[in-house]
Amino acid sequence: MLVNIKELYKRYEIGKKVIPVLKGINFGIEQGEIVAVMGKSGAGKSTLLNLIGTLDKPDNGLIEFRGENILKYSDKKLAEFRNKNLGFVFQFHYLLPEFSALENVMLPGLIKGDNKNDLIKKAEELLDIIGLSDRKSHKSNELSGGEQQRIAFARALINKPSLILADEPSGNLDNVSSEILHDIMWSLARENKTAFIVVTHDKNLAERADRIVNIIDGVI
Repeated sequence: MLVNIKELYKRYEIGKKVIPVLKGINFGIEQGEIVAVMGKSGAGKSTLLNLIGTLDKPDNGLIEFRGENILKYSDKKLAEFRNKNLGFVFQFHYLLPEFSALENVMLPGLIKGDNKNDLIKKAEELLDIIGLSDRKSHKSNELSGGEQQRIAFARALINKPSLILADEPSGNLDNVSSEILHDIMWSLARENKTAFIVVTHDKNLAERADRIVNIIDGVI
């Protein structure tokens, strides 16, 4: 088991009001498995993704990665864990506008401390795979929304993570751009045996996954 979650609870306090979001989630994913997470807005889908991605901490519960409880990690070790093992793709691409497409793809590897020349080669290979090798010198404002999101996906892959977490990755794209992105995501995930958790409202995308998980009122 790559990720194993037991009795995960999360609530938020807004003023004097306590809002329970996750109410005892039990969930697991194997290496190379693709899981789609669905549910109504406010059901807790993005919260679950943030907890698995260590961007937030649960109130109670256990999150194990390859059998190790990552909730015991220090902040520094968590940052290293994220950079080495996880890739993130969000609804908004979050490309750095001052960087070129190539530099944006390289960024996680630069943070990791990898050799720059090796990173350039890897990034160029990924840009070729996603069909954007001719756009490597372009800044984000010179790219279409679909191109920007493909760049964001390549960036998520540069460190060869074991798990990619995607939150509505095609939510802002037209149908053609969405299909292109989905094809690329799925083929690369399969090729690299990367596990993939994708939060989506897109039934066509979800049906291509190995498994669909529905969150209803904070539980699976």
